[in-house]
Amino acid sequence: MAKTGANPEAMENMIQILNRFIDLQDNVVDNLKSQYENVGDEWDDQKYQELGNVIDQATTAIKGSYATLSTCITKVQLLKSIMEDYLAQHMG
Repeated sequence: MAKTGANPEAMENMIQILNRFIDLQDNVVDNLKSQYENVGDEWDDQKYQELGNVIDQATTAIKGSYATLSTCITKVQLLKSIMEDYLAQHMG
């Protein structure tokens, strides 16, 4: 028997939260690159290049979770569909 708290909307919220997090990561990467370019307007030597390497490391780390998060979104979407089918069969 299905629990009365079973709610596909909660799973949709999970999907939206994960998508917002990905968007936030994109914004962080864009802002880091923009600020790096701003620094380069006044400072362009070997240490500026070193800063660029640090920014590249940071953006690589941030982007490293994209594939995992996308997979999670796909799995939650699938499980949401399964839950909806289950509820339709057992609650309707």
